[in-house]
Parts: sequence; C-alpha cells; structure tokens
Amino acid sequence: MTKKDIAENNIKQIEGLVLLKDLDNSFIIELKYATKDNFLKKVMYPVPVCAIRRETGEKLVKANKIFKERGYTIKVWDAYRPMHVQREFYEACPDSPYVAKPPENPIASGFRPRHNNGMAVDITLVDENGKELEMPSGFDDFTEKAKVSSNNMTEEARKNVNYLHEVMSSVGFRTYENEWWHFVDGVEEPTPYLDIPLEIFTL
Repeated sequence: MTKKDIAENNIKQIEGLVLLKDLDNSFIIELKYATKDNFLKKVMYPVPVCAIRRETGEKLVKANKIFKERGYTIKVWDAYRPMHVQREFYEACPDSPYVAKPPENPIASGFRPRHNNGMAVDITLVDENGKELEMPSGFDDFTEKAKVSSNNMTEEARKNVNYLHEVMSSVGFRTYENEWWHFVDGVEEPTPYLDIPLEIFTL
C-alpha cells in the first residue's frame, strides 16, 4: 500500500504509524497488554489499539496472505508500544533478557527495530476455527521453553513454530531467539522510538 493508497483510503497515519486493521481487517487482534493476561498481570494499554509502522504492517499483511492460503490467520498479541509503557516494563523487570532497556535520554541515532517504533510484532497462528496452533509455550513465558531452539517441545509445536518463522522470514522479518512469538522488521535503517499514546488513534 503506497502513501497515495493510504491517502485515498483515508487511513489515519501518525508519525508513520497506522492501525493494522486499516491495512487488513482479517487479522485476529488480541492485545495482551490491553488485558491483565500478561507478565505484569495488569492492564498496560488503556485502549485495545493495534498500531504499527506502515511499512512493517505491509510486510505483515503479506505474511498473513501466505498463512491464509493454508487456512491459518495471524493473531497479534502486541505491535507498537509507547515508550512510557516500555519504561514501566523495564522497571518491573530490570536487566532481563526479555525486556529491552529504554534509552535514558533522547537519542538521535542507533535505533533498532523494536516495539517502540512500531517495527516489531508478537504473534501466533490460529486455524479456521479460531483455535491457536500448538506452539512451544504461551506468550510472555520467560523460560527456556520460549526459545526458538528449545528442545523441550512436541513434534507438532516444532513443526508449527518452524512454519511460522519460515513465512515471517520470507517477507522480511527477523527472529528473536528467546521468544518464538517475537519478530522484528529486517530493515537497515530503523525509525526513531515514539511515545505516542494509543488513545490518539481513537480520536
């Protein structure tokens, strides 16, 4: 989807972020941090808004089309995450390999694809009945079971996670070894981190 397409379809775009459902409304969106079903056991997002960097979202749309050919659909657990929420995560789990440390001061370079610039997603797959496929672990499982290379998984889970990563890699995403559900956009020049409240997308 080009900038012209976005303009013609009246898609809201804020600092390069768009709503994923505006790019493809067939995704299953179940934002864990808009509920208490997460490692902090509390609601972190005041609204269940799934925003994403437009270019990253377009890659996710490509992946979803591939999965749908096999009867599966992407379920999204997290996408863009405001920086103030990231700080709360880190305060709860400092020096954890599972929670990225937010920069202490505004930075002008050295950005990486992360949730904080809408260039990372946490996902799984569901079948035609909306049932999640068997995977190595649940979401936010901060144990060895969550690792992509873990030997502690069933044959079915290994088959499913391999397929998930194969398709995501084919459209331009990179894997994070410690979390089978986490994918980052493989672009060379990531955009700045943002602290745009999710509520803005509902106005």
